[in-house]
Amino acid sequence: MIPRMDMKPRTQSLVIGLIALLVATLLVLYYNTSNEKVDGGYVAYVRTNPIVGVPEFRQVIKGPGGTGLVWRQKGVIICVTPYTTEEKFDDIRAADHLKMKADAHLVWRIDANKVREFVEKYGAVTEVDPTPEAIAQDAYASFIRQPFCSAVRTSIARFRGLDAPGHIPEITDMVEKELRAALQDTPFIVESVTIGSTVPPESVTAGITKKVEATQEYERQAIQLEIAKRNEEIAEAEGRAMANRMNQEAQGALMKAKAEADAELYRRQQEAAAVLAMKRAEAEGMRLEAEGRKALNEAIGENLIRWQTVQNLDKIRFPHINVGSEAITPLLQAIKAVQNQPEAPQQ
Repeated sequence: MIPRMDMKPRTQSLVIGLIALLVATLLVLYYNTSNEKVDGGYVAYVRTNPIVGVPEFRQVIKGPGGTGLVWRQKGVIICVTPYTTEEKFDDIRAADHLKMKADAHLVWRIDANKVREFVEKYGAVTEVDPTPEAIAQDAYASFIRQPFCSAVRTSIARFRGLDAPGHIPEITDMVEKELRAALQDTPFIVESVTIGSTVPPESVTAGITKKVEATQEYERQAIQLEIAKRNEEIAEAEGRAMANRMNQEAQGALMKAKAEADAELYRRQQEAAAVLAMKRAEAEGMRLEAEGRKALNEAIGENLIRWQTVQNLDKIRFPHINVGSEAITPLLQAIKAVQNQPEAPQQ
């Protein structure tokens, strides 16, 4: 319990006034002094925050860091880490005036060394202090989106609609180079550009799909027809080969039969000729034999008797007659003539 002290009214008023002044001073210091802290990946644009007058630039602090306790200063926090933004296009005109769809992705950031330029020249300071993300989104919408979309459109427009999907790497390089050139003297840095896809509208895609399906079906039918033709050719070739083989076998059998028949005919002809020759020989032999017998008979005739008489002379005894040589000479000549006759064949 605080002891009650008796004070004069004047002293009490003075104490109350001092206490009120101290509280007021503390409140003023509390609301008018601050320590602006900056995290890593952020940069603070520090400016004065006068009660009356125009704010003035004080410094740029790269995080992590802070200003310390200062009088009526305010920091605009800027994120300098990369942002990724996606744009979708539904009506890009290709070189052949075909409408195309496309997806494009951009990775960009604010240059940490140009934060003061960004804040002062690109409108980052407003009456209401926005968040770093809101500042970045506003900067993209105000200064980056238009050249980015323009670069995508002009790059795709250099190719025919159906050829564009095959040139995505080239389109990506074109967009990136064009956007870097457009943002060269700004606080914005282009990290990378990616063209996700470039496709014709659904109606064209459906038509292409139907055409591809029809082409595939035609090719499939053509392949089946080719296979059927090949099978037919193979079957026909096999049939011809079989027919040729059967024909050759039949011709071989026919030639064999003919050869056998010719051989049999020849054999029979030879046999017949041999038989005929034998018959002719027999007939000739019989004829010759008959002629021989006839000639023999004619040759022997009366001489046979003479021959037999001569053969039997040694058996005949003549009387011994002494006559002269003139008397027996004719008889000896007759005997010699008989001896010179050929011998008759023995029967």
